[in-house]
Amino acid sequence: MAARRAAAPVWRALGCGAAAACSSHLSVLELFGAAAAASRLLSTAAAGGTEPAPPGGPAAQEGGGDSAPVVIAGGGPTGLTTALLLAKLGVPSVVLERSRALTDHPQAHFINMRCMEVLRGLGDPNLASQVVARMPPLQQWRRFVYCTGLGGEVLGMVDHFKGQTSPYQPAISPEPVGHLAQHRLLPLLVEAVRQQPAIDLRMGHSVRSFTQSAEGVSVVVDAAPDGNGGGGNIYRLAGQYLAACDGARGGLRQQLGIGMGGPGAIQHLINIHFLSPQLGAMLRGRGREGMLYFVFNRDVIAVVVAHNLEEGEFVAQARGAALRFAVPYFPPLQSGADFTPARCAEIVRQVARQADLALQVRTIRAWTMAGRVAHAYSSGRAFLVGDAAHAFPPSGAFGMNTGVCDAHNLAWKLAAVLEGRAGAALLDSYTVERKAVGTANMLLSVANFNEALRVPQILGLDYKAANLLSDVLAAPVLAWLPPDVRRTVLEATMSVGKAAASPIRRLRRSELAAVFDHGETLRLQFPKEDLGYVYAAGAVCHSPGDAAALADYQRPKPRDAPYTPTTLVGARLPHVPITVQQPGRLLSGGGSSQHVSSTIDLPAAAGTALLLLLSESQQQAAWEAAAAAAERATGVPVLPVVVAQTRAGTSSNRAATGSSQGTTVVLDGGDGAWLCLRGVAPDGALLVRPDGHIAWRAASSGQGQQQLAAGLERAVRVVMAKPQRG
Repeated sequence: MAARRAAAPVWRALGCGAAAACSSHLSVLELFGAAAAASRLLSTAAAGGTEPAPPGGPAAQEGGGDSAPVVIAGGGPTGLTTALLLAKLGVPSVVLERSRALTDHPQAHFINMRCMEVLRGLGDPNLASQVVARMPPLQQWRRFVYCTGLGGEVLGMVDHFKGQTSPYQPAISPEPVGHLAQHRLLPLLVEAVRQQPAIDLRMGHSVRSFTQSAEGVSVVVDAAPDGNGGGGNIYRLAGQYLAACDGARGGLRQQLGIGMGGPGAIQHLINIHFLSPQLGAMLRGRGREGMLYFVFNRDVIAVVVAHNLEEGEFVAQARGAALRFAVPYFPPLQSGADFTPARCAEIVRQVARQADLALQVRTIRAWTMAGRVAHAYSSGRAFLVGDAAHAFPPSGAFGMNTGVCDAHNLAWKLAAVLEGRAGAALLDSYTVERKAVGTANMLLSVANFNEALRVPQILGLDYKAANLLSDVLAAPVLAWLPPDVRRTVLEATMSVGKAAASPIRRLRRSELAAVFDHGETLRLQFPKEDLGYVYAAGAVCHSPGDAAALADYQRPKPRDAPYTPTTLVGARLPHVPITVQQPGRLLSGGGSSQHVSSTIDLPAAAGTALLLLLSESQQQAAWEAAAAAAERATGVPVLPVVVAQTRAGTSSNRAATGSSQGTTVVLDGGDGAWLCLRGVAPDGALLVRPDGHIAWRAASSGQGQQQLAAGLERAVRVVMAKPQRG
């Protein structure tokens, strides 16, 4: 305690130091690093020369009256990514995670391209490459298998990577989709967090309550030994903003008084996490490798997620193949307590169709599949991020991926406001932009779940009918029946339905084959939705014609339509492979340019600056001057970047000659791909936000330098929520 009290003045000075950093061009991160170093020295001296415990250890539990610009409630993938993004932008944070240890339950496992791009953009260590290094080979998870049992009859297989030999699609992204269970991803995130002096991760600390004012937030933290708010050491933590990354059941959304809308509860499930090297070997030996197994037999209906079927790191640590079951159950007649370890082991053997299967049940969890989206994503200085803002069925794997992209949207806006580069109204765009995406992903997840029901419906198994039966048996009018009797009726009726599925399957074999052949089942990859969402409103500046172009781009398309890259305002900047010819201001930092190989790496290197993306043209000098003028007028850095097509140039080719040293010049490595994708005339320009979304575009300039400067300045002010000139 003495050490923390001695260090407290350093931490209290942090808020003033951040403001000073803005005016003196020092980064908040540099000041925070100095403060953290001073705090460690004070703690070391008070402890007699012994280094304090790492974040989350006993020293962190002592609490105190410290502060940070951003307080993050929740240390899952969304909370940790929020902290890492903020740290990269020079903003310190404190992460409060209720649990004292990382979960060993697999949970989410599929990582889409956009989420991988966000992980890539965090810099060193490159988390995206670490995910790729640890995930199983594609052959192990490219298929969904429909069967009567893991060792029984195969009804059909669906390959979700037809024509692909790897999980990469290099034409649309430099990153692949990934398959790595959340309990394997979390340690990578935590290790990256522990390397950041700007992040104070406190395991076993939970938010009891908080208040907010016009100046900031005050958070009451419980550093209880069990991490469950059980009356441990209570202390206050001050911050300017609160990011609620505490999940669907964390409670902060309720404290904010924000409701949710959507279909609500869809199905109740039991997850059984178990280990079985015998089962993993059997599936590999029979050529039945897959990511998901949909099992239908007279004893049980289940979905199995295979997290890793081959021997390797995961298998070595777990001593076998790790899989997760999702088994439906029907409260209130059934409860999670009915699924004991012995009962779950029996279910696993029924699913495997192997009565003597050797296995170890690790964890059993009851959960509710739901579709909900918060009415608002913020209230005052508090922001909902990830599962605190939305709940999706797992069909489509949008949960964690959407949460990470929420963090990506929010982090740069918080940093820009804290730095004084943007008006506070910029933060209002978070709800505008991300709620629309959350709602679209929720509806898509529900629709995808309904697609997943095609096979069981063909087999005569309808979960909606089972839910209706459960509701009828639980109705007050039948309250006179003993609960055991009602439960027996439910289970007996379900058994009859499952038993009937076998002859129905034989009668409808051709119908099943048609569904599998045409891909009318649960999907895995959604590049059109993962990469192609567009912010129609928010921190963007529209020009005449943008609305019509957006309406045309967003018109309904077939479910299997490909992703079409676009530079429409609000869209993600398309990927084009590039090499750096001239670093300019953007990449002048030591070693920055060696990590740039795609256009999506450019905004990731910009901090809270805006990029002005140009092509080689006679207007380049005018645009460079316009960028400098807009920066002087607004205080927002506007960094010109030229995507050139040639290495050697003429005297008129400013991009190739690099006559303006502040301009970054990159070479199109995609055989002229940028020419096809830029969407504006050669003398036009794209203004790109730090999260890689197009903020404004001048389709064709044809204007003088003064007009270019006025238009660009207006766009910068709109995007960064700064008042326009009178």
